[in-house]
Amino acid sequence: MPINDLASGDDRRRVVEQVELVREDHGAERVAWDSELPEDFHYLYDPDVLLVRSTDRARVDEVLDVLNGSGDFDGTVTDADLPLDDSGRDPLPIVRVLLPGRVDGDPRRVPLALDALDARGVNDTEVVATPNHWVHLCGPGNTRLCPASEPSETGLDKPWPAVASDAGLGGGVRVSVVDSGWHAAAGQPLGPTPWLEDVDGDDEQNVALLRPYAGHGTFIAGVVRCLAPGTTVYVERFLTGTGAMLETDMVAQLRQALAREPHLINLSAGAVTRRNHPLLSFEAFWEQDLSQTPNCLLVAAAGNDATAAPLWPAAFDWALGVGSLDRDGHVSRFSNHGPSADVYALGRNLVNAYPDGTYVCHETPDTGDVRVFDRGMARWSGTSFAAPVVVGLIAAEPGADADVFAARDAVLARAGTAIDPLGSPVPALFPPYT
Repeated sequence: MPINDLASGDDRRRVVEQVELVREDHGAERVAWDSELPEDFHYLYDPDVLLVRSTDRARVDEVLDVLNGSGDFDGTVTDADLPLDDSGRDPLPIVRVLLPGRVDGDPRRVPLALDALDARGVNDTEVVATPNHWVHLCGPGNTRLCPASEPSETGLDKPWPAVASDAGLGGGVRVSVVDSGWHAAAGQPLGPTPWLEDVDGDDEQNVALLRPYAGHGTFIAGVVRCLAPGTTVYVERFLTGTGAMLETDMVAQLRQALAREPHLINLSAGAVTRRNHPLLSFEAFWEQDLSQTPNCLLVAAAGNDATAAPLWPAAFDWALGVGSLDRDGHVSRFSNHGPSADVYALGRNLVNAYPDGTYVCHETPDTGDVRVFDRGMARWSGTSFAAPVVVGLIAAEPGADADVFAARDAVLARAGTAIDPLGSPVPALFPPYT
């Protein structure tokens, strides 16, 4: 669903700014989009490779035969295994198909190659070939590649949602937050955010001038700990300063996270995809890893594009996708809906832990605004922060460490009803929570 002519100029400028940030961080040659103008993109992708299922080698050979027989390329199309990750697990059944330049010089090698494969029926019965999509906090789409807002200063000295009075809630439950990393100063018992004491994670390496998405994972960990103070939380760092990563690299990080034997994984990131097909890397991760891991649930943000187009992985039936509510219980205007949102929870104007420092806004209409954080907290909005509300509620459910899926079902059974932008009734977990 490309941006239409009614989209605001601010939205279009914002998309251009966000795409440029990703290109600056990862290299302009590694980031491509599926439209003439970057502000009209549906998905971002690696312009050099296709991902192809390798469960059946004959399907890989079929892809190579079609592309090499097309006469479109100035060299031989070949395949290569995915780089080994550090998880110690068996390699995923996916190969990279490496595309040389096209004879006609057209830079759209990936979408044109996939069009050729579709024309030959290669993806008819099963999607075996896709781009390697860029996945982003949360989440890629037509109007924003980011949370629904940039962090804002707060005059509050307490979090919202508040810290639960029962410090034992969530005891025995392990949560992995796969995100931007951990700001260790937030865990000081005598500091402004003592509910994060004993949380651990990969160092986010913040400096006084805060980069985009700094504190994102720490904020999420704080939301979980407010609702389930007894949980063991580890914040993984997979993101760069622009909050983007190729789907294959993100899955490698998720596979490493499984080594900590979490009961719940919070992933406040996602991607829209070519023809809305599921992310191939995540399908393989589910089939080979997560489905074989007992008592582990992935909770994912539904995205902030105000659309019903699926955002992956939230749209998978094996993930629990979370949309955003305002404090008055209405579905937030920015929240995705439809298949990406299985349930809705508070996602607007949450207050929680954030690094002290100076933040310069980089998104229209606030570009250049300077925000100074000196209270150890911030106010932030997005489905990124609705997801950990649900993680915290599930973790706080009695017996969640023994059966996280029963805990999920118990929480969802308490949901009320909201109305989504399509006029459909949807399950909603209304505040207050503590």
